[in-house]
This record gives sequence, structure tokens and C-alpha cells, in this order.
Amino acid sequence: MVNWTDKIIHWNQLGSTELKRLITTWGKDEKFIAKYDKAHGFESSPTTKTVAKPKSAPAPTVPAKAVKKAVPVAKKVVRQKHTGANGEIKFVEHRNLYIGFFGGRVVVTKRTAEACKEVLRTDYGVE
Repeated sequence: MVNWTDKIIHWNQLGSTELKRLITTWGKDEKFIAKYDKAHGFESSPTTKTVAKPKSAPAPTVPAKAVKKAVPVAKKVVRQKHTGANGEIKFVEHRNLYIGFFGGRVVVTKRTAEACKEVLRTDYGVE
């Protein structure tokens, strides 16, 4: 059986025997776990594994005059806030719309400037 030393254990992947063993041996030392396994007929595997470290390659040398490239900084996207005077009409190119203002804010959006003027004239009395 595996000795569980991971910080994250997927409980739903354990069988009932493994789960019982894990709960019983939780936080115990290797001697206790080996004794428990021997008493219950399990093959014990040590928790400490000797892993051979790969030889590290020498760090690559950097030339004396390394050219640093400027990394472009992404600008924070700011929501466009359209403002205008009463009765003013502006064309918003990225939306392909004409917008009309009244009271310092957008009150109408139309496909043509004439349609914007008509709405401002009838609803808001702007000439």
C-alpha cells in the first residue's frame, strides 16, 4: 500500500481498506505504519523516497553587453464616457452610430444624424 504523504488526497479515489488505513495511520511515524501493515497483512512501502537529483548544467553565460528590449506596457482599458452639450450630435466610429446629447449625457443613438436630430427635436425640444 502507498503511504500517503501528499498534502492533497482525493478521498473519492480511495477504497475502503485504504481509507481505513489512512485514517488509522494519519500523522504516525514510519515505524508505526510498518507495524500496522505487518499486523494487517499489507505490504509497506517507505514514505521517504530517495530521488536522485539530476546534475545541474552550468548556467549559461550572458554576454557583457546584453541589449534589453523594452516591453510594451498594456494600457488599461477605460470605458469611453461620451459627453456633449444639449442638442449636440457626435459620430462614434467604432459603433457606426450617431449619438445625441441632452442634460450632459447620451439620450439617443441612431444610424443617421437626421434621425438623431428628429428625436432630440420631438422628445427634448432641442433645435
